[in-house]
Parts: sequence; C-alpha cells; structure tokens
Amino acid sequence: MRSPRLELVMLALLLPQVLATIRHSREIIITDAVRRIQHDGYNVERHTVITKDGYVLTLHRIPQVQLEANGTLYTVLRRPVVFLLSGLYASSDVWLLNGREDSLAYLLWRAGYDVWLGNNRGNIYCRRNLWLNTTEREFWNFSWHEMSVYDMPAQIDHVLRSSGVSSMHFVGISQGGTVFLVLNSLLPQYNAVFKTATLLAPVAYVDNTQSGLAKIIGPILGTRNYVSKMLEGIEMFSTNKFFKKFLSMTCLDNEKPLVCITRLWPAVGYDTRFLNKTLLPDLMANFPAGGSVKQLMHYFQGYVSTKFRQYDYGPERNWLHYQQLEPPEYPLENVKTPVTIFFAENDYIVAPADIWRLVARLPNVEAVYKVPRKRWNHFDFICGLGVREYIFDNIVLSMNRYELRRRRRRR
Repeated sequence: MRSPRLELVMLALLLPQVLATIRHSREIIITDAVRRIQHDGYNVERHTVITKDGYVLTLHRIPQVQLEANGTLYTVLRRPVVFLLSGLYASSDVWLLNGREDSLAYLLWRAGYDVWLGNNRGNIYCRRNLWLNTTEREFWNFSWHEMSVYDMPAQIDHVLRSSGVSSMHFVGISQGGTVFLVLNSLLPQYNAVFKTATLLAPVAYVDNTQSGLAKIIGPILGTRNYVSKMLEGIEMFSTNKFFKKFLSMTCLDNEKPLVCITRLWPAVGYDTRFLNKTLLPDLMANFPAGGSVKQLMHYFQGYVSTKFRQYDYGPERNWLHYQQLEPPEYPLENVKTPVTIFFAENDYIVAPADIWRLVARLPNVEAVYKVPRKRWNHFDFICGLGVREYIFDNIVLSMNRYELRRRRRRR
C-alpha cells in the first residue's frame, strides 16, 4: 500500500525546486481528461458504467456534434465509433498527451469519428466499487484478466447503447491489446462488435522481453510463493494528483530531461532517443495512473511459463478455478476480428519474436507493420517523435478506407 508519510517527505524535498518553476507551469500541467479535452477546444462527455462485480468505471467521449441555432446547445450526431484503450498503469489521458494537433483521439475526431476513451479498474478514473473500499485488499485483487471479462464488456455494451451503432473500431496499446485479445478469446461473441482492431505493441507472449524488471523480479513474482501471494491485494502506484503534479513540475526548465526520464526507465526502457522530451511534464503528471500489483505479476507469470494463459493460483486453487492443475491458455484462435499490429525492433517490453509468435496464433491478421526507426521503444508508440507520421496517420487512413469500402458495398 502507498505511504502518505513517504509522499509528504518527497514533496517537502521537492518543494524548493517546484516553487522555482510553478509560476511558469500553472496552465501547462493538466491531470484530468475532461479539462484537457476542453482546454484543447473539443466537446467532451463523461460516462459512468458499472461492471458485474461492482467496479465503477469512467469513460470519456469526444462526440461529433451539431450546434443548435442558439449556439450553446448541441445535438450528438451518429458517426462511426472508435474505442481507444490504454496500456499498463495508464489511463485515457495517454491518447491526449500529444496536443490538439497530433494526438490520436483528436486526429480521429477530425476525420469524422465518434471517439470513446476507455479506462480500467484501479486507475485514477476507476477507483470505486459498490461493495469494496480502496483500503480493502479485495479491491486490488485483480489483473488484466478481470479487466478483459468484466470491464471491457461493460464499457463496450455502454458505448453501443449510447452511440446507437452495432459495431466499432478498436485501438489498444500494450495492455490494451492484451485486454482485447483475452476478451475475444473467452467471449468470442464480441468479435462481431469490432470492425477492425489495431494493436500497438500488444503484450501477450513475453518470454523474450528485454525488461530488467521481468528478468530480475519475474522469477520471484511470477511463481507461487509467500511474497507473490501477499502482493495479490496491493495497489501498485499512488494516484495522488498533487503528488504527481509536483513531480512533473520538476521536469520543466530547471531539470535536465535525462534526469526526468530515469524515473520512467522501468516502464519505457533505457533507450529513449525518440521519446518526445517536451511531453515529459504532462507524461509525469498522468503516468502511472494506478492499478494493482497483480497486473504486473500476471505478466511475470507469462515470462516464467512462456505461455499466454490465465492467472496461476497454484495447483489446488487452479483446480477450484479451472478444474485443472495448471491455468488454461487463452484460445487465441477465437479472435476473428481483423487485426493490424504495429511493433518495433527495439521494444523494451515486447520483443519481435513474441510478436511473431502471437501473429502465428491469430486467425485473421490483416497487416503487421514494423516501425522503421531501429531504436523505437515501447513508450514511443504514444509519445515518440514522429508517432503521428509512423503510426497515427496510418491508423486513421486504414479506418477511412474501411468505412469507404463499407459505404460502397451499401450502394
């Protein structure tokens, strides 16, 4: 669990440095998606859904609208829907960090799409449960498996009802790809909901990862022992907005970018040549956005077992959960949605060999793109220099082509 005393001590140590920059940064750091979208000049809606196991989730929508004659009220127009899902310990904010001109969410909106930004339990927008408090271990006893079978169906069903459409496009990065794959493996009826799926550095197989955390801690937390059992109900990161905002302010004018980047090394890797350093203050303010230790341990289990399978509770509890001694592998052959994958040769988290292993198991892969930059890393898929040119513009173009073909078939 996080320590309020530790946060206060760190804030006290950083206070002199922060005060020197705060007068220059009051309007720079935004830690709320609604405020950011409004600040960037777009209409926004906040939606709330409840999962079957009681978690209260917040979605953000950037709708296509038509202003009424009075200029203040608007009517939401029915347009093709895109659902974006962020990665591990992130939130809907990551799709907005590149600014009003280059963020994928805004590019899709300007192309005429009804844009929905999803969130998962445990992040800063999803810290409520009808029956549990965040101080209880059971609240944090989840991995990305529960996000896939509870959070995603609740959000997708809500988007379909609210937008009045029967299908949508999907874009997910990192863990967002994991969640999509698990959802359509175990609940294959959702394949019919997705027109296309674009997965940016999707995490499924991880046995070839270059992650130092996986190599050092994975053998411990990826197996059943006293430590891993004790960590199953623990929150991973603080979501205190003020604490993260103070940290982000130290990434402004008075600190070298390299010092700031070192705080992200466990997540992004050590090669950050293409990371857009100008986004560091916003990045530090909005990442990590919260989650459970169990999410990371589930990936570590995949590193140890070299398989993409459900959570391993140990032989006895596995028998109770799955009626078998080892957890079952996810049936990826059930993922029938047309899938496009982007990967990078230098990805610190997802190695090319693991991407190709995933591709070999998926039955409907439309395209696989390798980012041409040899030193492109995991976090560059969101905040890399040239991410719009290499990835975002191609996503929009691909969706536009799909919609055009669909309209022609209807004629």
